[in-house]
Amino acid sequence: MRVSDQKEAAASKEKPLKYVLLAGIHNQPRSGYELTKWLQMAGQHCWSVEHSSVYPALRELEKDELITSERLPGMRGPERSIYSMTVAGLEKLTAWVASGSPRPAIKDEQILRVLCFDLLPRQTALQQIREVRADHQAQLEFFLERQAVLTEHQLGPLLVTRRGVLAEQAYIAWCDEVAEMIAHRPA
Repeated sequence: MRVSDQKEAAASKEKPLKYVLLAGIHNQPRSGYELTKWLQMAGQHCWSVEHSSVYPALRELEKDELITSERLPGMRGPERSIYSMTVAGLEKLTAWVASGSPRPAIKDEQILRVLCFDLLPRQTALQQIREVRADHQAQLEFFLERQAVLTEHQLGPLLVTRRGVLAEQAYIAWCDEVAEMIAHRPA
């Protein structure tokens, strides 16, 4: 294997969390807490992260000189570290974005449960899928509200939010189809 191939393979195995954090810092300097909140808002339908894993990843990024931190007074409390991107961080993030990504793995426990809906009485299955639909409807409304305030000057967040809208609309349509099929199956 050539050295360049080895580097490419190593880069592709890096933790995506580092790139998620770089993306959040790219938009604006933020604290670890603000990054967690940003991710919950901007990327909740495409990436989840435990708050406890944010700070170790930030320390690694800083050690690798991809970000820097500055201690500033907190808005309502003690000092906090605000992280900013370095030139090397911007180059790394740009290279990562340009490299594309593999097909995403889908992990949806609800769909696994639907695989076994034959085990449930009709009303139980219908109730479950109605609850799932209501959850996705609430999420759709959140995305639509967010989409309404974003502009084309916020292209990345707008595109990600738009993807969330379409994903929720598709899930709701699927729930409606499931409910219809369950309602018409023999008791």
